[in-house]
Amino acid sequence: MPSPANIFKSIYATCLLIFSIVSVMGLIATRQSTLSSNVNPATAFIVIWVAIIWLSMVEGGQGSLVGLQPIQFDLYKDSHPITYSSTKVAFNGDNLDRYLLGRQFMV
Repeated sequence: MPSPANIFKSIYATCLLIFSIVSVMGLIATRQSTLSSNVNPATAFIVIWVAIIWLSMVEGGQGSLVGLQPIQFDLYKDSHPITYSSTKVAFNGDNLDRYLLGRQFMV
């Protein structure tokens, strides 16, 4: 059972997230951002959501790769073949360091 403090933090964080999304989308809709003042606000909506989704996938990939690095390949070779083939490439040589460095430049 979650503690009352954790419930409060979750509700508070959710409210802040909703407020932030509504504020940013409102600013885009009223052309009060650099991108939406230069192009159609619908284009700005699409660009921001594509960027957010892309960055969340990259961050999730980083967490997964860093978390799987100390795990033996044999533990997930048969149960998760796609993960096995991805990590086999990522952990070959200095590919993981290159990925992390490239991710830093993108963010």
